[in-house]
Amino acid sequence: MTPTNAQAGGARTGFAQYDCLAIFLHWAIFLLVAVAYAAIELKGVAAKGTPARALAMTVHEWAGALVVVLAVPRLLWRLVRGAPAVEPGPRWIQRAGDAMHWVLYLFIVAQPILGIVTLNAGGHLLEWGGLTMPAMVAPDAYLKGIAKDLHESIGTAFYTVIGLHAMAALFHHYMLGDNTLRRMWRGK
Repeated sequence: MTPTNAQAGGARTGFAQYDCLAIFLHWAIFLLVAVAYAAIELKGVAAKGTPARALAMTVHEWAGALVVVLAVPRLLWRLVRGAPAVEPGPRWIQRAGDAMHWVLYLFIVAQPILGIVTLNAGGHLLEWGGLTMPAMVAPDAYLKGIAKDLHESIGTAFYTVIGLHAMAALFHHYMLGDNTLRRMWRGK
């Protein structure tokens, strides 16, 4: 694999960065995850049976589906292209960062799939505005219960994981003063 100018730490930046596609996918997935979380929280404050609650659930479902649509190419791109060279530092920090990234990749693939399985196992299809996603599984009350519990538990746990990821990026940027955060941003 031949590194790009950005991966090799090109003259423009002075440090290794992710390429434009990886950066776009990262921030697009971040935005969709934020929308999915915001929508599910808003659903919780809307009264049952109201249009507001139905809209919040639809936004949550489609944001999640779009996460997995973007997560697959992002993961494939990462496997093919690799990541830019890590910033110098203790080996344990580098390994913790690698582990955190693979946990995040697992989340952005598994969490939306669990949500769709929950929906389908409950006898519903993901649909909106004439668009319908084919069912992944047949209706099954037992499977719905398991998938729903997993989806909700993982969703709750990932508030912490996402927070740790953001805090680690800010720690690298402000406390260590390295380029870890800048690697995922294309600025001038």
